Amino acid sequence: MIEHLSYSSITAYLDCPENWRRKYIAKEPTQSNPALAFGSAFHSTIETLVVNPESDVLSIWGGAWNKAIEGQPIFWGTDTPEGIFNDGVRMFSNPALLGEIRKIKPGIDETGPKIERKVELRVPGVSIPIIGYIDVILDEGTPADFKTSAKSWSEDKAADSLQGLFYLAALNQAGVEINWKFRHIIFVKTKEPKVQILENVHKPGELFFLFDLIQRVWNGIEKEVFPLNPSTWKCSDKYCDFYANCRGKYI
Repeated sequence: MIEHLSYSSITAYLDCPENWRRKYIAKEPTQSNPALAFGSAFHSTIETLVVNPESDVLSIWGGAWNKAIEGQPIFWGTDTPEGIFNDGVRMFSNPALLGEIRKIKPGIDETGPKIERKVELRVPGVSIPIIGYIDVILDEGTPADFKTSAKSWSEDKAADSLQGLFYLAALNQAGVEINWKFRHIIFVKTKEPKVQILENVHKPGELFFLFDLIQRVWNGIEKEVFPLNPSTWKCSDKYCDFYANCRGKYI
């Protein structure tokens, strides 16, 4: 029984409904990968540094990394835990990157810094909530998300993402005054690490599109519509946990 949806699960359904079914309905086992483990540990480290800028960066990174991989079934492929860990050491040893992190100022309310804030969106015709966690709500009120990436994002990639619209819709529904802006803060894992800040401005009218999209996804789930999508970039043994028992068994 599905108790809630999320931005990531909705995106997963749009990418490949059969992948979604195997993960959320059949609950077939999945593996993590080095990029996910790195992203999780990196997020945790940033959130700590945003609240406590003078913390011992590498000590925090080490603890976050150990927590991210401990007991996790991770398919390392040609990577190694030591190599991925050292990528983090390299990035968090970069003065320019640390300087950008220390510029991030979270808003503060009666519960503390606005870090990892849970939001819930209700959509007419959808019987379960859509739940998410905002990485940070900045002091001027703009919600923002931390991303790690092997290469720089284009402005179009940031503009095409519906993640910010979902968060803004949830905040608006909760009665929070919003400025309709959303900020992507992207930590790029190039030889010389860098930080991209891409901001999008949304329009209230876009909520009608968002709600329509979510309603259609939910309608497909309720009616058990789970077609295969071999055209998605995820349809490979590298990116899909279920490839071997799906398309892969015929190749």
